[in-house]
Amino acid sequence: MGDPGGSAGRRPVAMAFALLLLAGATVPLLVGTTFPGLTILILPIVGVTAVVAYGFQRLPSRPAWAIPALAVAAAALGAASVLTGALNGLSDEPYSTPAYSSLGWALYTQPIHLTYVQYGASHLESSYYVYLPLLTWAQVPGLDYRWVSLGAWAVTFYAVRKDPFASAGWAVPWIPLLAANGQNDFVPLLALTAALVVPAGRWGRLAEIAALGLKQFANVIDVGYHLVRRQYARALIAVGISAAFLLPFAWLDPGAVYCHVLLGDPTNGCAAHSAGFLLFKRNYWLYPTWVGLMFARPIVGWARATWGRWGPKAVTGPATRRPPR
Repeated sequence: MGDPGGSAGRRPVAMAFALLLLAGATVPLLVGTTFPGLTILILPIVGVTAVVAYGFQRLPSRPAWAIPALAVAAAALGAASVLTGALNGLSDEPYSTPAYSSLGWALYTQPIHLTYVQYGASHLESSYYVYLPLLTWAQVPGLDYRWVSLGAWAVTFYAVRKDPFASAGWAVPWIPLLAANGQNDFVPLLALTAALVVPAGRWGRLAEIAALGLKQFANVIDVGYHLVRRQYARALIAVGISAAFLLPFAWLDPGAVYCHVLLGDPTNGCAAHSAGFLLFKRNYWLYPTWVGLMFARPIVGWARATWGRWGPKAVTGPATRRPPR
């Protein structure tokens, strides 16, 4: 006869390998988003991320090596991308983001004119700064900004390593690959993780203040977090801190702050981005992905409570029994 115990013991290992392969499928999908008309592939990428995170969380007798193996492979892929240029060059942010610091108080009133060479190709950057002021100074002098982003991804993973859902999802390869491309979203997301996810005490409060001066999506998440928790005073304080970061620059040139920070226009114009630009931009999806991974339990709990209150059973009420004849 066979060994049912051995078969059952091998099943989690096989499932772990299947989840690793599924996570790897996000790499060709990410490549697909670089082709015209295929930016919509970011949606299945996020879906696969949720499936992998849920799969590792629900995996019976989860092998201890599974999530660390996913993280190590993802980190190695990111490092190789930086060093070789493979799957890299998707953004100008590793060059432009730290360069804006040279503008000083003219951060929003003057554009930068930057020429950089990326993997043998020369590029000219000419644009206005569109983020909050701290982001351009959140760098390590002399260190390629792509390593800063990849390091921020790695520290975020380490901070949530005890949560299988969050850690497995954050290690799905498309995320560290975007970090290896130098996307400047990973520093704000690390600050939010320290502020809202892991118990960091005084450092968490400082991280929250820093997050409010980095990139606008972080401000939206922080204020929304406090509103959902009915911490209205803290939400109001977060809005005040965000405004305080911009106040000196708004005093110098209110129009520049409005056009470049609030509307996000990097040109001499003053126009907001289209809905399509916002919906299918790869790195923008890091923020809802981060929220879903870090707050899965309260989100699911809220959804169940809402369904219980407003779902069909709540509307129709319990079925009535016929009286006996």
